Amino acid sequence: MFDRFLPGRTRRPLEPEPRSEVRAELEFHLAERIRDNVARGMSPGAARAAALERFGDVARVQSECTRLLEADRRAENRRDWLDDLRQDLRYAARSAVRSPVFTLLAIVTLALGIGANAAVFGVLKSVLLDPLPYADDARLVRVYSLLPDRQAKQVPVTAAAIVDIAARQRSFSHIAGFRASTMDVAYGATDATHALTGALVGPGFFQTLGVTAAIGRALTDADAAPGAPGAVLLSHEAWLRYFNGDRAAVGRSIRLNGASQTIVGVLPRGFVGPVGGADVWIPEALALGARDPVRWRRLMWYGLVARLGPDATIDRASAELAGIGAALAREHPDTEPDRSYVAVRLRDDLVGDTRAPLLVLMASAGLVLVITCANLAGALLSRTLSRRREFAVREALGAGRGRLIRQLLTESIALSTIGGAVGLGFATLALGALRALAPHALPEHAALALDRGAVLVTALLALVTGVAFGLAPALAAGRADLQATLRDESRATSESSASRRLRGLLVAGQIALAVSLLAGAGLLVRSLLAMTGAPLGFDPRGVLVVGVQLPGGKYATQEQVTRTRERVEEQVRALPGVSGVASTTQLPTPVMSSNDLWIEGIARPEAGAMMAKYAAVSDDYFRAMGIALRRGRTFGPADAATAPRTIVVSEALADRYWPGGDPIGARIRFSPDDSEPWAEVIGVVGDVRNDPAGGRPEPVTYAALRQASNSGWSMVIRTPGDPVALTRPVQRALAAIDPDLPLYDVTTLESLLAEGLAGRRLPMLLMTAFGALALLLASVGVYAMFAAMVAAREREFGVRVALGSSSAAIARLVLRQGGGWMAAGLAAGGLGVAAVVRLVRGLLYGVPPFDPVALGVSVAVIVIFGALALLGPILRASRADPISVLR
Repeated sequence: MFDRFLPGRTRRPLEPEPRSEVRAELEFHLAERIRDNVARGMSPGAARAAALERFGDVARVQSECTRLLEADRRAENRRDWLDDLRQDLRYAARSAVRSPVFTLLAIVTLALGIGANAAVFGVLKSVLLDPLPYADDARLVRVYSLLPDRQAKQVPVTAAAIVDIAARQRSFSHIAGFRASTMDVAYGATDATHALTGALVGPGFFQTLGVTAAIGRALTDADAAPGAPGAVLLSHEAWLRYFNGDRAAVGRSIRLNGASQTIVGVLPRGFVGPVGGADVWIPEALALGARDPVRWRRLMWYGLVARLGPDATIDRASAELAGIGAALAREHPDTEPDRSYVAVRLRDDLVGDTRAPLLVLMASAGLVLVITCANLAGALLSRTLSRRREFAVREALGAGRGRLIRQLLTESIALSTIGGAVGLGFATLALGALRALAPHALPEHAALALDRGAVLVTALLALVTGVAFGLAPALAAGRADLQATLRDESRATSESSASRRLRGLLVAGQIALAVSLLAGAGLLVRSLLAMTGAPLGFDPRGVLVVGVQLPGGKYATQEQVTRTRERVEEQVRALPGVSGVASTTQLPTPVMSSNDLWIEGIARPEAGAMMAKYAAVSDDYFRAMGIALRRGRTFGPADAATAPRTIVVSEALADRYWPGGDPIGARIRFSPDDSEPWAEVIGVVGDVRNDPAGGRPEPVTYAALRQASNSGWSMVIRTPGDPVALTRPVQRALAAIDPDLPLYDVTTLESLLAEGLAGRRLPMLLMTAFGALALLLASVGVYAMFAAMVAAREREFGVRVALGSSSAAIARLVLRQGGGWMAAGLAAGGLGVAAVVRLVRGLLYGVPPFDPVALGVSVAVIVIFGALALLGPILRASRADPISVLR
């Protein structure tokens, strides 16, 4: 039907095919030449031979003429098509200007639908699709330990494991270790001491990643050799912040933790390592730990990154690692009992648990766009109905139905193109808001930007959207009855039962999708409320958290560190408004580290591990945090550095290893080495939920900070007022003790907990926003459909009233039809709810998948908004005036 209007057509209607036309033309000229020759006295045979000789190679001439004619036809077709397109665009512009309100609403609706999809796709592309900041990142893997009980996933490895695996493996072309967590480093600048984030990396780290320095050089194996001069690598951000982007900083000596180090290079902008972002990267000689074999094989402090060899696969590498783990377990049964190793793709490791929420959000944004298309399709169907007489006149004047269909598709695609352009601006703003809203909810390597690929996808999405919502109205216009429309003017505004049915299906579809999105949002809201409502075991309100790092050169001994820490606590405790001060090496957050346990008199699980979270705390920690004492005592002055080791355990640990018994007096240590001193359990405190998104509280062990060796700690300061207001006074208190004491990571405990929930809060907020947008669009769709239906049937309603029907009966008729389509939408929404529940099931906490509260509220909201949307059309239908209609 459309071939006469599309580029590349071969001929116009009634035009002969080029080859036939050329053949007929040549045959005509040949016949004329033969006739002339016969007139000159030649015989017919001689006349034909002479004519053919004059023409030459007829086949070649016919082929060349055919080629030229086809090229001319194609050029003419392109000119005609472009002329028609310009005419369609001009007509679409005039049509948009004639209906400014409709045009504006359509563009805004499309901008929201397309912009939401562009923003979510920009996030998804940055996280899941864009290459990592490493060379050939698809070949990079992260190696983890697998503990015997297999309960803990992604457990770091030991330094010994890195050395052993490097010596025995055959699947990797490069392999390197690094500390699995960053550390705080005191940088002694000329003006002040700053707390930097440091990352310790083993030999070959940057070579394994395929990363070179932007300025200077990267760290090499020689930098980690024993006796090598100190060398560090700066991040691009730290280079700009502390050295003002001076290239002469490379080669300069700086003091980190009191030791002299030389800056050998600056990393590229935006570099993020497998351990995350860091200000300085410091080499570490992993093999030196072999001097203490037990600790070397027990302390799982390290990450391991490797590059697959040319012919290796990740499955083959994992199988090889499992074999290496089994061999090490046989060789070292005391320190590596039945431990194994597994390789995972580095991208999957960095993405972590964000893949499922992103896919849920992409599906939600897609449903919003489908609702947008259905909404605009219904609106365009109403406009098409009001323009039927116009289309009938144009068709009577010679325009084909294909031409009319193309005109309407051009109008819809023009709208979607403008809406897509506006949507890109909306998506840019949305991505900026996402960076501020949830900086800790997404991986650090994600750029969160609309690059060229995202813009191209958005443009394609806008084109497809324009066709999607414009196709049904265009086809409806093409099926109009020309003669009947021209003969009866009332048909230009009437609506067929097929059109009403189509618009009803569109509205029912919008309701079904809206209730699905609202149900998913309701489940996530209920889940987040369950997380935040569950008892934490401590009180985070009114607590300021500050990090303190002592320069190692000035505070070389543990006695100096302890004395300074106690002085700091005394100075801060004396500040007005401070009701409690304490220090800890680990705050109750999801990144709280774990230690392996050995308990006197309790056999370890067969080929298994006994793990617990660990923190070293000061005497007032439990009181300052609001953690209840259940049994025994907490730390005091008697637990000095020279006193016997003491330890406090949580209820979860006590219940696990002393069910029904009393752990007071039991002895625990964190190493199988007999030289490691035992620590006596002196108290049991209440459980804390260090991960608000987790399940039951995990076991925790607390050591006395006086008996631990730490030059850095986090100080928790409780106040009945605003904790942020204490920041300046605390800074002054530290400066009074030592002007070089760096204060860093100043925040509130509530903010830290909110960061732990950021990964759960982001999908909840966005899906709720998508659900609210879907509800708004569906309500507008219900109103628009039935308002147009009432307008189209106004003559019918007037006749019904004239024949004795009451206004209430007319209202019931409209309500019955509207309620029927709403009920159909809710019924169909049941399937959508089941699909959405399946998507979000893994994100739920403390809420059943088919939670009656969430589902009931979703249905009730849809029904209320649908009823409000129906109210206007019902009132208009009930007020139909038979006199004005019949006149």
